[in-house]
Amino acid sequence: MERPAIDKQWFIDKLAETGKSVRGLARHLGVDASAVSRMLSGQRKMKMQEAGEIASFLGVPVSEVLVHSGVSVSLEPRPSEMLLAATIDERGVVDELPEPKPLPPSVIERARATISIQGDEPIVGAQIRALKGPLSVMDDAVVLYRYHDSGVDPASIGLLSICRSREGEQFLGKIERARKTGEARVTCANGEVRDVGLEAATPVLAVIP
Repeated sequence: MERPAIDKQWFIDKLAETGKSVRGLARHLGVDASAVSRMLSGQRKMKMQEAGEIASFLGVPVSEVLVHSGVSVSLEPRPSEMLLAATIDERGVVDELPEPKPLPPSVIERARATISIQGDEPIVGAQIRALKGPLSVMDDAVVLYRYHDSGVDPASIGLLSICRSREGEQFLGKIERARKTGEARVTCANGEVRDVGLEAATPVLAVIP
């Protein structure tokens, strides 16, 4: 199936509506204006994290950005729209895939039997790839979570969560406690306890073996 084209005009219109520019968006993303221009023309694929940052910049839901970026994620997700967006290594570090892809139907079926799929933030998956260490017992499992682009979701405190530090590092860990300003104590997958400033965190919804 051919990948849908990015709706460049939608992004241009949204920038105009909010009185912002491509250069301003580039500064927000920390990239060159030429990189944003290539992305809007379809020459460069948009990353999931970038979609969240663009949504924040434009003041729209992440799902709306994903729809117009060529990755269809509606407010009522269909099976083909639950995406595998990242991998998790033996240290618990989350590495986003260059291009999210649909999860296997068997995983989606089990996910729908396990969790309630509601809200406008898309549910995505990260595949554990760990041949050694504590996560090796879950090698090949898929961790499902609701994509959350900013702030520590209060529901993540005390639970295994996907965390993103202020430096941009993404990792799997249990949030022991967190302040509204983002300072948190997290127990990482390797057992290390870290005091870290979090930009975002969202709880793990399910782990599908």
